[in-house]
Amino acid sequence: GVVVDGGDWSLVGLAGQDLGRTSFTGVRLREADLAQAKAVGAVLRGCDLSGAWLHGTDLTRADLVGSELGAFDVSQPRLRGTRIDVAQAVAVATSLGLDVVVDVDDLG
Repeated sequence: GVVVDGGDWSLVGLAGQDLGRTSFTGVRLREADLAQAKAVGAVLRGCDLSGAWLHGTDLTRADLVGSELGAFDVSQPRLRGTRIDVAQAVAVATSLGLDVVVDVDDLG
């Protein structure tokens, strides 16, 4: 697998590639073409995925914790078991038009 720590990979073309054994940490992937990529179990931590093309991308069990998802369209990639953090979950829910309410009593 490929391990990338930092750098600017904006506009890179990785459409249809097998990225399952890759690890991107802190990488700028703005407007990267990841359409139809097979990124099952891939690590994309702390990456900027704003505007990335994700149509048909398989992100099953991928780790997206801390990544900037921008206007992330959850209908495009496969996301079953994908890891995101609480802030990302709120952003995704809000982008779907949901009103997120957090009751501190429910947090335990």
